[in-house]
Amino acid sequence: MLHSILVQLLARRQLALLTLLAVLAISALPGNSYAGGHTNAPIKKEPIQLDPALRSDVTGTVLVTGANRGIGLQLATNYTERGWTVIATARTPNKADDLNALADAHSNLTVEYLDLLDHEGIDDLAKKLQGVPIDVLLNNAAMLGDPAAQDFGNLDYELMEQVFAVNTVGTMKMAEAFFDHVLISDQKKIVAITSLQASIGELREPLVPFYKLSKTALNMGMMTLAKRVKGKKVIIALISPGAVDTSMMKAALDHAGVKANFLITPQESAEAVINIIDQYDLKMTGTFMSHRGDVIPWYQLKRIYNETTLENSAWHRVGNWLGLRLFDV
Repeated sequence: MLHSILVQLLARRQLALLTLLAVLAISALPGNSYAGGHTNAPIKKEPIQLDPALRSDVTGTVLVTGANRGIGLQLATNYTERGWTVIATARTPNKADDLNALADAHSNLTVEYLDLLDHEGIDDLAKKLQGVPIDVLLNNAAMLGDPAAQDFGNLDYELMEQVFAVNTVGTMKMAEAFFDHVLISDQKKIVAITSLQASIGELREPLVPFYKLSKTALNMGMMTLAKRVKGKKVIIALISPGAVDTSMMKAALDHAGVKANFLITPQESAEAVINIIDQYDLKMTGTFMSHRGDVIPWYQLKRIYNETTLENSAWHRVGNWLGLRLFDV
């Protein structure tokens, strides 16, 4: 009996000590405070909401990758018809019939070779365009990969490397190779066409993990780039084009056994994406946006209590200071 009482007293003593240490840690953490040690209330940010139907009269020069079909072709078409100078790229320009027909009909569009797996070719095009300001570097080119080869238990790791090489590495290479072109332009925008599939918080099904992983990695790469180049007033835009009626989307849906009766057209997607790009400013750099003009969450936090801003809460700062994870993500 005495032993049990002593154990309980010791446990309470340890709890009290841990509580005291937590309080001391809170008081020692950096943060805005006033007399008496009270921290100021977190600043609430206004939610970002853009208008996907708001057109701009501003023009410039845009480079669109993967412009031979699907969303890329419609992005190139839309920009061309708006009066922009368009540099449209394709892996096999001689087979890009629709894109070449568009170039024949419009003198403000030129077609260039570019393959995201060919880094030397990327550098060659950057040198060819040396001194040409690029207002919008629009990284649209991507690959899905065979959905069946991405099913757990049948994972094709060579395919995984290729998907990453195109979607993540290739896009980062484009940003680096053409950065000087963007820097000397008026609008200074680097855009990555990403995907809602890249959001951990919006994950609904386990299919095409290679594609999901590559786009999540791309988002992180672009986010770090946004922080690095913000001082140079270069804007990094991350945009999901929506569920679009393309061959890539249909391949994924066919594998999942889902009917494609909810898709938007490439024309609808391109119109919305360009309007969103036009509205991006430096304050938004690195923000992950949908084609509808709202912010897509990177991940979803499961809160264990009602707190207006988790990041600014005292307990969260204690956890960071101690190197602990206090919340499930």
